Amino acid sequence: MNARLLAPLAVAGLVLGANVAAAQNSASTAAGTEERVTRTAAGPVKDHAADELRDPRSFEVIRREPGEITIKPRRAGDKGVNSVRAYGDSWVYEATTDTFTDRDDDGYYSYLRVRFDVDSIFTSMFVYAEIYVSADGNAWEHLYSTDDFEVFGSDTEDDYEVETELVSGYTAGLYDVLIEIYDADTAELIDEYGPNESPEFSLLALEDSTRDGVVIPPPHDHGGGGAFSWLGLTGLVGALALRRRRLAA
Repeated sequence: MNARLLAPLAVAGLVLGANVAAAQNSASTAAGTEERVTRTAAGPVKDHAADELRDPRSFEVIRREPGEITIKPRRAGDKGVNSVRAYGDSWVYEATTDTFTDRDDDGYYSYLRVRFDVDSIFTSMFVYAEIYVSADGNAWEHLYSTDDFEVFGSDTEDDYEVETELVSGYTAGLYDVLIEIYDADTAELIDEYGPNESPEFSLLALEDSTRDGVVIPPPHDHGGGGAFSWLGLTGLVGALALRRRRLAA
């Protein structure tokens, strides 16, 4: 290469690197200061047909200011000798994720569904789930807490699901997802399921609806009233032919 070109190329590389770093820092700062708004519904999978999403009228609008967002650090590597999966009386037998709704066709989706089957050595028990997402690989951000629900031994018909539309506050990125299962009577963590257990919970391409080419009136409450604007946005009323969306490897 011509030696006279090396200096300009080096300068251009430094400028480009600085611009990329600035953009990343800007996105990180924006994500850390934005209000989070979601619409979420949860319940047994058997509540509806296999090719349908949950009833739009059941969705709950949740708003969180930055100071109200629960954050916890991620652990490095596997869970090790203290694994609740190895010693618990109840566990996540299997779990899946699906993503839907990409209106601007940029490969990022604003609708996340998490399904899981909790099994137990007991005939029945009540549990609840906490759902987390992580876009930076360093911390988990709380997304949703389910109500208590009952699981029955190794019954294959008691699968549970959480469906969430990311409305605002979630920048486009590759998100990991984590499920934590708790004993409803003791609030003891009995199992978790995430990227360590399945690649389906790693690097999901997500963004909120406001970044997906949609202007959304801000919801005004924490109840189901926002479900009707969700209904208008998605147009998901009857049976849907759902296709699993995955980021190409």
